[in-house]
Amino acid sequence: MSPDTPPPRRDTTDDGPAPGEPAPRERSSVAATVLATLAVIAALWWGQRFLIPLTAGLMLAMLVMPLNARLTRVLRSAVAATLLSLLMVLGTLVLGAMAFGGQFVRVAERTPDMIGMVTQQLAERDPGTDSLLTRARVALQELDRAADRMMRPEPPARPKRRAAAATTPAAAPAAASAPVASITEGATVALRETAVTGSSVLLAFAGNLSIIFFIAFFVLTGGAPLTERFLGLWGHDPRVHARARQALLESGRQIRIYGVVLLVTNTVIGMAVWVAFSLADLPDAAGWGAAAAVLHVIPYLGMALLTVLGAAETFLAHGTAGAALGMAGFVVLLSTLVGTLGTAWLQGHAAKMNAATVFIGLVFWGALWGIWGLFLGPALVVLIKVVAEHSRSGGRLAQLMKG
Repeated sequence: MSPDTPPPRRDTTDDGPAPGEPAPRERSSVAATVLATLAVIAALWWGQRFLIPLTAGLMLAMLVMPLNARLTRVLRSAVAATLLSLLMVLGTLVLGAMAFGGQFVRVAERTPDMIGMVTQQLAERDPGTDSLLTRARVALQELDRAADRMMRPEPPARPKRRAAAATTPAAAPAAASAPVASITEGATVALRETAVTGSSVLLAFAGNLSIIFFIAFFVLTGGAPLTERFLGLWGHDPRVHARARQALLESGRQIRIYGVVLLVTNTVIGMAVWVAFSLADLPDAAGWGAAAAVLHVIPYLGMALLTVLGAAETFLAHGTAGAALGMAGFVVLLSTLVGTLGTAWLQGHAAKMNAATVFIGLVFWGALWGIWGLFLGPALVVLIKVVAEHSRSGGRLAQLMKG
């Protein structure tokens, strides 16, 4: 070949790269990634009636797996060991429900006394006093009348000669305004609706709980063969199997760490409530501490309910709104420092994640799955990080969530 001869051109229609050239990387568009993410979120929301029990059952199986393995070696029966492990968990839940339920029933029994104290304090006030309650009531009445005038249709125009006759009692409209429901009637309706809603919620919770325990039972009795079949879904590459096995073991470890974090924070909150209620001379302070530890299992909503119940109990014991507000402020401060910041920090430190990721994930899962999302959210965030760390395509997400 002479020096003036141009080099042979590579056929651009060839599918493969030229020798020595790196293969082009396939990049998905931003729009496709966003659409895929929205589709996953929509599927999680649409299938929550199936996914919530499934997720909680798998987490329960991972939580009791070490105990189940020890009992299996002792009892020489996987079915008996699984039944005993799950019965121990169920017994713990029943004891917690009894501790909280007892306090709730006692407060409900003293509710008439509480209403009587509020009524007596309001009756002792001078009706002529320009108090905040009086001004608020007058303002609400004025707002109600203004809204009535806006919603009422304008009467037809009448001749001027009948203007005087229109003001006489004979010309007054026959239909009187609709009677306003009393406080007692409104409270009765609200209690009846709350009872119906609460019953349906309890029935749904009992149904989900039974499905969760059945899923955990069958997963635990499946043992090693079920795990091997699950790992076989990733093909026959030994390296892929090793990564999947490591991710599975790490997921179980993180679930157990989450259980320990929950146990520690609930114990701290229960002890703090016990001490605070004892110093406030409230009856059954130890029972209130146990109820606080149980309610903190559900982030935010559980402590909000404890705030209301604790304030009501304090008002009933001391008879002043200041004492009730002080106890409510203490419970809110305690739940913020220990229940929110402390839990996020402990969970993030144990899983080597930043606390902001744990908190944002908790808000996301709570908005998606409600109370179950608040309960399962911290563990789900950690599991997402574990899966991202052990997959080739999730390295950037794992780096973003790392503490």
